[in-house]
Amino acid sequence: MNYDTAKFGPSGHDETFTIESNTLTLQMPKWLRNKGLDLFEYSFGRGVRISSQTAEAIGDEADKYNIEMSVHAPYFINFASVEQDKADNSITYLTSSLKALKHFHGSRCVFHTGAEGKQPRVEAFARAKDNFMRALSVINELGLSDLIVCPETMGKQAQIGTVEEVIELCQLAQNVYPCVDFGHVNSLYQGALKTSEDFQRIIDKLFDGLGEEKTKNMHVHFSKIQFGAKGEIRHLTFEDTVYGPEFEPFCEVIIKNNLTPHILSESAGTQSIDAKSMQETYFKFQQ
Repeated sequence: MNYDTAKFGPSGHDETFTIESNTLTLQMPKWLRNKGLDLFEYSFGRGVRISSQTAEAIGDEADKYNIEMSVHAPYFINFASVEQDKADNSITYLTSSLKALKHFHGSRCVFHTGAEGKQPRVEAFARAKDNFMRALSVINELGLSDLIVCPETMGKQAQIGTVEEVIELCQLAQNVYPCVDFGHVNSLYQGALKTSEDFQRIIDKLFDGLGEEKTKNMHVHFSKIQFGAKGEIRHLTFEDTVYGPEFEPFCEVIIKNNLTPHILSESAGTQSIDAKSMQETYFKFQQ
């Protein structure tokens, strides 16, 4: 599944979409194409609440305007839970997201793996890994293994999802690709992503652990995020000059390594504006 260029778009509706008199996701593909963007990520954060007919209609529009759809699975997912019913429900949340993704004619589903709770980190991750393996078996049984599932790097200390943990999860099956949220990584490590070398170290870990295909075509969330002692606090916009990370050093790494990721902006209300800013920077760096 190789691509010839990086692609950019927003995660969710932003303020500009509404200001320009749009109300329906059905309008999003044409709106994004008119702005020259490539991607849209639909969030099921509070649950998979969309009819197959509506999803199909949106998928048809996405095809018409050459917009690639992805989804974010519900935030309720916790594969590290010690409660079996919550782990089982997490599998259902993920497979329900994938079924909807099919109707969107998309190929990628991002999810949060879980959190430690009161468990030691090692035990929590082992439990998360075991339950995710069960999920992958169910996905295969349901005939959904042609879709890509993307465990996301997380921004808080108590959450499962360091770069190393995501790499280990992505080694479990061919259809598991990393979602690297660089704002989360930066928050977790207290502003560690400043130079292109800082970003390169992450890419090197991905190349070493996952190889060329999954690293070059990884899923990316990029936004500036305020952080505190325990990590992520809240998403910001590209106007922020305090927290970062900045996109330019990562863009250098994209070009240097010939990466072709899907890059989604999760800025606070300016997703499409900041996605376009990243795209323009990318085009400038290519020249």
